[in-house]
Amino acid sequence: MNRRKKPKFKFDRRIGENIWDTRRSSFNKRKYGPGQHGNKPKKKLTDYGIRLLAKQKMKVYYSNLTESKFKKIYLKALKLKGNVAINIVRLLEMRLDVLVHRSGLAPSFRSARQLISHGYILVNDKKIDICSYECKVGDVFRVHPNHINSELIKRNVLNSELKVPKHIECVYRYLTFKLIKLPKYDKRTYPVSMSPESVAEFYSGRY
Repeated sequence: MNRRKKPKFKFDRRIGENIWDTRRSSFNKRKYGPGQHGNKPKKKLTDYGIRLLAKQKMKVYYSNLTESKFKKIYLKALKLKGNVAINIVRLLEMRLDVLVHRSGLAPSFRSARQLISHGYILVNDKKIDICSYECKVGDVFRVHPNHINSELIKRNVLNSELKVPKHIECVYRYLTFKLIKLPKYDKRTYPVSMSPESVAEFYSGRY
């Protein structure tokens, strides 16, 4: 599992946005950059800087993905039919850790990764402990029978404030979920403005 090496909410303050839309973000109390010079006016970004920030923002949002994993997602999106930017979002949203979070089983991507790595989740009745596992349309993921009465799972589901996206079919009675169609990218996908188009532009000159 990817290890976070920096404070989770420090990036929020650096870019001036609460990217997970959570009450825990330090940006809610200190709306300026971290460090000694955090209050200084920010310099205007170059075109390259805008694209770089868009890439970093999306990487951090999805539980601080490594550069190598993010590059693989771009290269795969490049081979798929259609818009590369939309393909990037679809591939990210079809990751198992993202689907577990979106379904309300975990309050964050990081929590979802912990559930998966500890064997809480089955995909098509097989235990999958790979957080980056790419689900396909028609795949069914559910809580392992050994953990279906877990207080952690019950608490997560009851406290969830997420609106489950339309590409996930939910049967909460049995804690069973199904990816019924390809995820759509629109303004409701993220709590803040994201620019997958800028991410695609960032990588386009490199690969």
